[in-house]
Amino acid sequence: MTETSIVITKMQTEHIPHVAGIEADVFTVPWSAQAFTEALGHDYTIFYVALAQGKVAGYCGLYLCADEGEITNVAAAPDRRRQHIAQRLLARTMADAREKGARRIFLEVRSRNEPAIRLYEKAGFRAAGSRKNYYRNPQDDALVMLHEYADI
Repeated sequence: MTETSIVITKMQTEHIPHVAGIEADVFTVPWSAQAFTEALGHDYTIFYVALAQGKVAGYCGLYLCADEGEITNVAAAPDRRRQHIAQRLLARTMADAREKGARRIFLEVRSRNEPAIRLYEKAGFRAAGSRKNYYRNPQDDALVMLHEYADI
């Protein structure tokens, strides 16, 4: 599957069952379908999905408050990894947040999740702190990462 056959679009209600399925496959403490439904109902959220042949292949979400954004979820379906889906979703979500006034974007990532940390570093994030024992199942610290736009 080539990058060009992936379509990035705003998440819609009909995508939620598929997104929740990927979430359950990828994360040990996943968001429920109801949590995604509630998040989509707010005007301060940005959620995108990647579609491959019409099927959800990944998703990314962000909460926006004033001039700050917080990435909530980024995931590619296990059978769609290594196709730059998460990278493209992250870039689109960040661009949308920037257009809506975000000057900085934060996220938390498991301190041992090296592939995700590399993804975020490629997107311009840097380590900004940590949260001890933030994650459970398995227990892990969170690395807090920050992206600041150059023109601030």
